[in-house]
Amino acid sequence: MHILLAIFGVVTALALWYHRIRMISSAARGSYRAARGIAGRTRKGTPPTPDGTPLGSVTDPRQAAVIMMMQVAGSHGALSDRQDTAIRDEIKAHFGYSEMDAEDLIAKAGWAVRNAPPPQRVMARMSDVVIHAPGMGPKEFDDLCAMLENVAVADGRANTNHRDLIQIWRRKAGLN
Repeated sequence: MHILLAIFGVVTALALWYHRIRMISSAARGSYRAARGIAGRTRKGTPPTPDGTPLGSVTDPRQAAVIMMMQVAGSHGALSDRQDTAIRDEIKAHFGYSEMDAEDLIAKAGWAVRNAPPPQRVMARMSDVVIHAPGMGPKEFDDLCAMLENVAVADGRANTNHRDLIQIWRRKAGLN
């Protein structure tokens, strides 16, 4: 009888440990799924995007213009201090923004282009946003072209990459 009691005790202990391991595994799996879900979530307050990218949510022509200026400025690498200053000056001059508003717009644009496709595709997509925005006409198109050129020459002469990106805007806007 004592042998049956010992076997029953061992089986009970194994069943208890098996149950505990399953519970721990289930909790770990749930934590992993929650962490994966949080990591894949976009920033709080960001509107849903039609194409799944932050660039797809851009509907404001001013934000699109800043993204285009950042693409022109960053076509050869990181933005220089002169290019950053040129972008801020263009925002304040053409949009009438304060320094804080300009900083906020640049931050939003920088976040949108963080994992962006190649600059040519970004320029084409943002050009469409500007062109199809209500109230935009030939004068605004010329102003944006001048803004892009001013940013391109902020460090000296514009190179081929700058000119190619500006040419994408010019073709889309019909300025050629």
